Amino acid sequence: MNSTHLTVKVWDLPTRLFHWSLVICFAVSWGSIELFDNAIKTHFYAGYTLLTLLTFRLLWGVFGSSTTRFKQFNLGLRPALGYAKTLLKPRPSEALGHNPLGAWAVVVMLALLILQVTTGLFANNDLLDSGPLAHFISKDLSDTFTLIHSTAFDFLIAIIAIHIVAIFFYRFYKHSDLITAMITGYKTLPNTINSTHLYFASNLRALLLLLVAIAAVSMLVIYN
Repeated sequence: MNSTHLTVKVWDLPTRLFHWSLVICFAVSWGSIELFDNAIKTHFYAGYTLLTLLTFRLLWGVFGSSTTRFKQFNLGLRPALGYAKTLLKPRPSEALGHNPLGAWAVVVMLALLILQVTTGLFANNDLLDSGPLAHFISKDLSDTFTLIHSTAFDFLIAIIAIHIVAIFFYRFYKHSDLITAMITGYKTLPNTINSTHLYFASNLRALLLLLVAIAAVSMLVIYN
C-alpha cells in the first residue's frame, strides 16, 4: 500500500459474522432439499436460523454501526445512476460502506430472504411436513405460500449469482477486494476519504439484539 491510500475499518465483527453465517445457513437450507432426500428437519432448522439472523440484521440496521444502518444507505435513483456510470472505470469504489448499487443489492437480497423464510413458515410439501404456522391457514393458501417459497428461491439464486459475478468484477477489474474486507473488516481507500465520523456499535449490543432475535423466533416456533 502506498502513501496515497490507507486501511480503514468499515465492517464491524457482528456484521461480518452475520454475513458468513447467512452464507452457511442458506447453503445448508439449499443442500437439505436439493442434495438429500430425507433432510426436511435440517431444512426447517436452517430456516429458523435464517429467520433469526434476518431478525438480528433488521435490528442491527437500526441500532448497529453506521455502515450497517439502513438510514445510511444511499438508495436514491440519482446516486444509483451516477454510480453506475463509474462502473467501467477500473478503480476501486470510494464508498466507506455500501456504494449506491451495493445498498440496493442488500435491500433486494434481504427482502427476498425475508419473503423466503416467512412463506416457509406457512408452506407444506404435500406429505406430513409443513411449516409451524401452516395449520393457521387453509391448504389452498398454504399451497400458494409454498409456490411463493419456491419461486423466491429461484430469484435468490439469480441474485446470488449476480453477487458472485460482481465480487469477481470488483476484484479483478476495479481492484477492490470485497471478500477480504468482509473477513477482516478493513478496506483500502484513498487517504482523502474522511472516516473519522464512522461509529461502531459494541459487540455487547449485538449480543443483546441477537438474544432478542433468538427469543422472538423461538416463541414463534415453539408456541405455535
